[in-house]
Amino acid sequence: MHSPSELSRQKRFGRIIKERRDELGLTQLQIGDLGGPSAPTIRKIEDGEATISMHTLNKLDAPLRWLPGSAARTYAGGTPAADQPADGARSEGESVVAGPDAIRFDIADLTGLLAASGRLGDAVEHRRTTDPQVVAAIAELNRVVSKLSARYATAMLERNGGPGRQLHPLVEMAFAHLLAVPAEASDATELQERRYRRWLAGRSEDLDAATEAQFRARWLAANMATTAVRNGAD
Repeated sequence: MHSPSELSRQKRFGRIIKERRDELGLTQLQIGDLGGPSAPTIRKIEDGEATISMHTLNKLDAPLRWLPGSAARTYAGGTPAADQPADGARSEGESVVAGPDAIRFDIADLTGLLAASGRLGDAVEHRRTTDPQVVAAIAELNRVVSKLSARYATAMLERNGGPGRQLHPLVEMAFAHLLAVPAEASDATELQERRYRRWLAGRSEDLDAATEAQFRARWLAANMATTAVRNGAD
């Protein structure tokens, strides 16, 4: 149970976070897309209901355009320092700013998509739906979900596989369907991704020196980024 002073501090902090988010014209979802905490966490923070870790505090600075350490200082009773002016408010008729090319999503969302896609696939397989347009739409959904799943698999293999690493049996079992057969695909980009995953798992076919160097550079860059994130969480 929180003390009255702790509850007061959380309420004050939540109010400041909401005011800054509104000032920047950002939604709770957009905070997460910009590298901050997820929307449910932001909602709890703004309602003054969250016990906030230092890791979460550090994640708030960038999306709110504060200098590093501002959120932690504000939570302790101080005031934030803006890294950039709040220019989110735009006059009527001004052009809309384009959204990001990529966004983060929680693994729970991917799991939900996979489950829904699987149920729809079963409906087609057991002929519970035969409408050609519905069947085609389900097939397209399955292709999109498969791509998302494959990207997650690549990230997991980058963290657990690669040169000099023995892939853990659990990881190998989880992604066996992506590694069991030689890489074949009509799309050149997808073919390269399949070859890269097999290379990470130590199952690569004969690669030329240029491709080997490209895969190694990509793997090293991915692991450097992962290390930086982990260090930031400490």
